[in-house]
Amino acid sequence: MSGETNGADGTAPGRLYDWWSRHPRALDAVYAMAFLGRERRFRRRSLDGLSLKSGERVLEVGCGRGNSFEGLREAVGPEGRVLGVDVSEGMVAAANRRIAKAGWHNVAAVRGDARRLPVADGTFDAAYASMSTSAVPDPARAVETVHGALRPGGRFVVLDAQPFQDWPWRGLNPVITPLAERATNWVPDVDVPATLREAFGSVELATFDGGSIYVACARKRG
Repeated sequence: MSGETNGADGTAPGRLYDWWSRHPRALDAVYAMAFLGRERRFRRRSLDGLSLKSGERVLEVGCGRGNSFEGLREAVGPEGRVLGVDVSEGMVAAANRRIAKAGWHNVAAVRGDARRLPVADGTFDAAYASMSTSAVPDPARAVETVHGALRPGGRFVVLDAQPFQDWPWRGLNPVITPLAERATNWVPDVDVPATLREAFGSVELATFDGGSIYVACARKRG
């Protein structure tokens, strides 16, 4: 797709994830390895961190195939709204098929770049990003854009991965990091939690699996 900044392997993010959208089982296997088989547990913990209430509007950045839509919709109820944004046409198409099959009237998925979200400022109560922020060519800019999309007091929860932080796990980084960069356009050199702190102020951070998986919960100042 023209106009997109290429990722670590020279592939535009949308094109790479278009490929993954056609091979969902392979992508599931990648996530299973990244989460060491505990994907459901970490996703549930991150969704709980949003503290969503009935009637709220929530934005998912990098929604992929819409795996989180059911949990988000359940939390905001029929009066709330869920909007998913993804740079990949294939992922958005898969997400919309999920929406149509479920018959969700208050859930939508649109194509868009996390660095230039197609939403107005101050329109969402919460935002969620699962394994997507670190795959944006400029994660810091994506965080700033999400910050702008939130109303005062809005929450942003990020579930993501980073290189192993603890020994002896760190010895695996020279092998795993290049593979992950090529497979997912991962940007491991950017400290996403630090970027969140810069934009939001304080951030609650929990790390797991040698520091490779984290859940970061940020709140926009009122």
